[in-house]
Amino acid sequence: MISKIIGGWMVITSSYFLTMYAMYTLYSIFFKEPADYNWDLSGTFIGTPLLIIPYLLAGIYANKVFANKRTGALFVSIIPVISERLLIYLIGYLLVIGGGDGSMNGITTMMFIRGEAAPYYTYTYIICGVISVLICFIVASYKPKVNQLLR
Repeated sequence: MISKIIGGWMVITSSYFLTMYAMYTLYSIFFKEPADYNWDLSGTFIGTPLLIIPYLLAGIYANKVFANKRTGALFVSIIPVISERLLIYLIGYLLVIGGGDGSMNGITTMMFIRGEAAPYYTYTYIICGVISVLICFIVASYKPKVNQLLR
């Protein structure tokens, strides 16, 4: 069971980074500006797929791999949601304490994180982690209808 959960975490992690890379690239192609220029637009453009795609794929993984699909989906999704948000904040906090990249007068940790690395990282994104867990849970619970023979 542990190896299946770790496999699910790998699905989430790899699809998270691939999605992030794709969205940063597409943002610069579509809007002809870096992602840290317009936080609201880039945050929505990059953050929304990060809330959905990795957990959609993890739900498919849980549906295929686990006998108890709902429990597997919860184990696979809840730890990455919590740890990703905490890890980004912790790294940003440590960088702010260390002086960041220059003058840090009046700069909060959230402002630093959004400006330097993750424009999608807002309080809304943090709270919407619940949606990611629900997406994984719902996709893992999906049971296709079996075609019945005509009588």
